[in-house]
This record gives sequence, C-alpha cells and structure tokens, in this order.
Amino acid sequence: MATEKTTELTLREKQLLILEIMKDIDRFCRDNNIPYTLSSGTLLGAVRHGGFIPWDDDADIFMLREDFDRFVKIYRSDRYKLIFNSNPEEKALPSGIAKVGDTTTWSRDSTGVLDFGVWVDVFPLESVPEDPKECKEFMHQIMSVNNRIYHRRRHDLISILKSYRHSFSWWLRKLDSLVHNNPYTDSPLVAHAVGSENYRTVIPRKWFDNLGQIHFEDHDFMAFSNPDAYLKIVYGADYMTPKKWSHEVKIYKKNE
Repeated sequence: MATEKTTELTLREKQLLILEIMKDIDRFCRDNNIPYTLSSGTLLGAVRHGGFIPWDDDADIFMLREDFDRFVKIYRSDRYKLIFNSNPEEKALPSGIAKVGDTTTWSRDSTGVLDFGVWVDVFPLESVPEDPKECKEFMHQIMSVNNRIYHRRRHDLISILKSYRHSFSWWLRKLDSLVHNNPYTDSPLVAHAVGSENYRTVIPRKWFDNLGQIHFEDHDFMAFSNPDAYLKIVYGADYMTPKKWSHEVKIYKKNE
C-alpha cells in the first residue's frame, strides 16, 4: 500500500470525505427506519460550528444496541465498507464498534498499514442499571474487555501483559456475551461503554423516542432533540468554549 502512488489529504479533504460517508449512513438509516444520533465531537461541532470542529478529523454516531445490531447486519453501500468485529489480520481496526470506511484512502498506526484511512465510527449504547455504583461496575466490565480487544492487536509489553492471556477471538466472544446477555434491558438508562474510556455518558433511553434534526455542514442529520443536555454531560457546562486538539493522523488517497 505505502509503495503505491498516493497523495496526502488536507484536513478539509478528510472532512469532506467523512461528510459523504455520514450522508450515506443517514440515507441508509432513514430508508431502513434505524434511529441514530450524531454524538461526541460531531454533535458538538454541529451545535458550536454548524459542522466540523475546524481542527477535527473524525465523526461519531450513537445507536441503541438493538438498532446497532440490525445496522451492522444489513448495512450495504456501493461506495463504503463496513468493518465490525473483524479478524486482526484484516488490519481494519477490529473492535466492538463499527466503522464505515472509504477504501480509496489508507493510513498507518502502530500495527501497520490500515485498509482505509477515512471512516465514521458507529457506537452501540448499552442498557445499564439505575443504581450509580452498579452502573459503573457493569460499564467497567464491558470497557475492560473492549480494552483487551484494543491491546490484543498491539505488541508492546503493556499490551502483551494486558491481553495475551487469551486470543483476539476469545476477547471478542467475551464482549459479545456481555452485551447480548445484558440483565438490564428494562432499564430506562443507556450508556456509551464499548469504545469508551470514561463513565460519564449515561443518558435516558427515552431520548431516542423523539429524535430531532440538526444541520451539519450542508445536510440535516438525526440528533438528540436537546443536544445541550447531552453535551453538558460529556463536556461540561462550558462546552461552547473551544479547546483545540487534533488526532494528527496522516491520511492518504490512493491515486488511480
């Protein structure tokens, strides 16, 4: 891959490719009655900037677990590739989350060259207990296993100590068992646990009952009807104050 003729993308070029993936996901979800919401920095960007945070180069979407499971089962696209719980040999960032990627791009991380460099992350939200202590304990179980999946692809000493007790497939099966044998499915709360590193994002399930629309760049996407409540949970009351950061990942376009 790295030896092919390629062109490094500018930040804005990355954003515009991501936007087209977002539109494809939106089209598919509306056609198949799959509710979702923009989330994390993507929703923050929509509220604060009317689109991408100027220095941001990714996009995030939330779905309830049952909708996520249906999405990864039936999503089809003529342009983009869905990656979900892939074998590590595919070099496709395998984990418990889904990625919809543009295969005309590529990038590199610590494990080597990745099959595509531009993608949209789709995260499932899990039902969690109402008791705060039980909620954190349950989230920790899921987050801990997902962390092992992340480290199982890497070969540094810390990763080996954390994850090499079991195979990559074993950890994926463990995660699948945790989220699909969930004893709290009747709970009014859901949380971002798979693919998360914090315990803050615990929200009412009913927020998905009445999703609104939000304008992002040149398109209207689904979003929480009260994004302010969500953004305060994730970023605090001062979320409208910019705090500059960047992933700083180099992305390349494959030249034809």
